Amino acid sequence: MRPVYICTKCGAPTEETTHCGTKTRLLLSAESREKLSHLMSYLLRHNPGIVGLNMDKEGWVEISELVEAIRNRWPKGNYSWVRQGHVLAVALLDPKGRYQVEANKVRTIYGHSRELGINIQYEVDNDSKVLYHGTALKNLEKIMREGVKPMKRKYVHLTTDPRDAYEAATRHSTNTAILTIDAECLRKSGYKVYIATQRIRLAKYVPPQCIITINYF
Repeated sequence: MRPVYICTKCGAPTEETTHCGTKTRLLLSAESREKLSHLMSYLLRHNPGIVGLNMDKEGWVEISELVEAIRNRWPKGNYSWVRQGHVLAVALLDPKGRYQVEANKVRTIYGHSRELGINIQYEVDNDSKVLYHGTALKNLEKIMREGVKPMKRKYVHLTTDPRDAYEAATRHSTNTAILTIDAECLRKSGYKVYIATQRIRLAKYVPPQCIITINYF
């Protein structure tokens, strides 16, 4: 991730060193941005209870409550420096578009653990023809027998960009496989494809017969 700066004129967060025709001020180093993003993702997707966050059924939490929880109740590491501007910058500039901000609330748009019971209404994708999913090579034999399952998450994560699939796979293994998925096969098999972000798609399940090619890395 790149550092985040703040515009000294309009106050907007940016990855650029100039904005509104003037030099910006450093808000988050690349390292701090990545650490805070990972923590926010963990709390908002998987374990809000560890810091006592009040999350509604659509995944929203108050930004001020999230900041207070990270600063004072996260048990690992010192995040006392975190302010609302840091959280907003991470959410608004996330390269994958994982976060959504409305008024004084924030949420992750996808990737929630099933046990949280989050219910977000997604637009149905009726147009994509081909989608991609990355996995560790060790999982491939089971996938070809049983299909791609969401495991502990609510949905299987798919993408319109094979580079995203590769990046996701390499986070877990150096030996990976990128699956090419026939999206129309999913629909004909009774599984809707949902739009989470510009590139991320979601499905309840991917049957083995909908996997059309495999590329190894």
